[in-house]
Amino acid sequence: MAAGAIFRSGFAARVRRGAPGRLHVVAWAIAASAVLGAGASALFGTGPGAFAIVSTHHQPTSIGTAPEHGAAPAEALIDPRQFRRPPPPADGRPRVAVLVAGLGISSRVTASAVEKLPADISLSFSPYGRGLQKDADMARAAGHEIFVDVPLEPVGFPSNDAGPQAILSTLPADENLERLHWVLGRFTGYAGAVLPGQSPVLENTQTIGPLLGGASMNGLVWSHSRAHGFDAAAVDSAEIALTLDSTPEAQAIDAALERLEAMARANGSALALARAYPVTADRLAAWSATLEARGLVLVPASSLAQAPTVEHTAEAAAEATPAHEEPAHDPAPAHAPASEEATPPVSEAHGEHH
Repeated sequence: MAAGAIFRSGFAARVRRGAPGRLHVVAWAIAASAVLGAGASALFGTGPGAFAIVSTHHQPTSIGTAPEHGAAPAEALIDPRQFRRPPPPADGRPRVAVLVAGLGISSRVTASAVEKLPADISLSFSPYGRGLQKDADMARAAGHEIFVDVPLEPVGFPSNDAGPQAILSTLPADENLERLHWVLGRFTGYAGAVLPGQSPVLENTQTIGPLLGGASMNGLVWSHSRAHGFDAAAVDSAEIALTLDSTPEAQAIDAALERLEAMARANGSALALARAYPVTADRLAAWSATLEARGLVLVPASSLAQAPTVEHTAEAAAEATPAHEEPAHDPAPAHAPASEEATPPVSEAHGEHH
């Protein structure tokens, strides 16, 4: 069975039972394709240091029987690690990576981005698009590493809306997990998921934790806003330094690319987020063609993920311990200070939808 068919079968029953009607999703996607500028910022977040890439350290993704009440599927059939694009060999040059989010709404814009952009630029697709598997396969055939956008409650919700399958801070964990399963079942072949920034969902460990902890999420690479909900997460992480096209104009994008290069030279590597505006694709294509001559190397986004610190791994393990369990050692004397609890410290350049 084809990989796409295997993955989608694992979520088919959930889509039929719990997802909004096809017309609801398609209508929202068509409306989203008209959103420009400020609307895109509301859905995907903006600003320096707004995003990071993370990856879990567990067993292959479990994908099989449709989950009940948001539970993870039972069978491990696809390991998303196989979809990560290998980076060029390390040679001491500063490394830069770019993740272009929000593809899949306009087939014309998607095809243009896949054609124009070099293979080492990673691409992410909106779950609200149509023909997503075809678009994803086209991108992978061109050598791109791909991701899936996960709609999250935006700032200003409900005036700002991320669509009928957005994960919301007001929903119970099992319903949010059900929505995430719907998103992950839209197509296959992706190495990870993009979670837009500036969302209250990412500030709450009780909301974001269940989305990362299930066996069905193992092996995925995540792109997410730098937020308190991930502070103690035992995941690989690589902070995205800036958003390239907060102002979708050629001069502003070129200036942002210069800042990205400077960050890579200062730190050894740097990762940027971009959206699928046609002007962004044009500037990225021109920039990447001269990158090697300037002493830098372009790498896929997943290659900049770093292992979590020992401290973060310990914090995550502590949070997973049931509160009623007694400690294995003698309790601390009454005068000893109590240990401090860990403080929880994507849109396409929407053209016509074809």
